[in-house]
Amino acid sequence: MFELSMESLSSKYLMWVFILLLVQICGCKGCIEEEKMGLLEFKAFLKLNDEHADFLLPSWIDNNTSECCNWERVICNPTTGRVKKLFLNDIRQQQNLLEDDWHYYENAKFWLLNVSLFLPFEELHHLNLSANSFDGFIENEGFKGLSSLKKLEILDISGNEFDKSALKSLGTITSLKTLAICSMGLNGSFSIRGMLYINIVS
Repeated sequence: MFELSMESLSSKYLMWVFILLLVQICGCKGCIEEEKMGLLEFKAFLKLNDEHADFLLPSWIDNNTSECCNWERVICNPTTGRVKKLFLNDIRQQQNLLEDDWHYYENAKFWLLNVSLFLPFEELHHLNLSANSFDGFIENEGFKGLSSLKKLEILDISGNEFDKSALKSLGTITSLKTLAICSMGLNGSFSIRGMLYINIVS
């Protein structure tokens, strides 16, 4: 009888371990529908700028089975399912370089950044927009639209053509801890209000 009881207890223990593991696995959520639509809006933004978006972002597909946390350039929080990191650097994959410098593109086409496209990503922590030849903003909104992203700590805008007046609006993003502004052709000094304690990589 004692042996049978031990066997029974052992079986129950293994069953509970299996159930707990199953709960943990199922607890890893897929991406939020609102954020999936936000990513697809960015892809549509590429198309509006005459880019071959289906070639540049082949896994970003609008159907019920496509899991956006598995898309290239996207990293999600496995617990909440929300987008945590977006690596949209060199999104147009321009290959014509001058003197082996990744910033100076031959016949580069400059375009305007639509900051509002990133507002659905409430848990966005790291945003890389480097090497995209942005030289301004749609509706001249600056970076202040990103101030509502309270978890945004790392922003890389290197290799774009934003001027100093545009960069001043970065001071509204109070959550920022690291800002990369390399290869932007900025000369002289300039101040960004509220960024006294930020690590600026230039």
